[in-house]
Amino acid sequence: MAATVSGVGVEEVEYFQKSGTVRTQFDQEKTPASMAVIATLADVMDTDPVKLNTLHSTVDPDALDALVRVRNETNGDSHVKFTHEGHAITVHSYGLVSITPEHELTAEKYDRGPGR
Repeated sequence: MAATVSGVGVEEVEYFQKSGTVRTQFDQEKTPASMAVIATLADVMDTDPVKLNTLHSTVDPDALDALVRVRNETNGDSHVKFTHEGHAITVHSYGLVSITPEHELTAEKYDRGPGR
């Protein structure tokens, strides 16, 4: 299912209401990972992508794109995790962006209790 997130074409969008997580699957041949991150984050925050702090303030977008570039299945997955605009972001080399508000991660940690 093709969709558009903040003006960027993605293959699929999944919303997980309980955790507040949004995942987008994107075609790295068409969309750089850094662009998919900003588009997904803007969707999560319900704002225009140009109103977000630049990704450069957290991570080098060119380095991000290079680290999670398309890999063949024999090389396995590589991923990058970072926080930006109060959200935990994971970008996988198979074209998946996952974004969760940090306050949701903290609440989940305490809801489970220590060691659970």
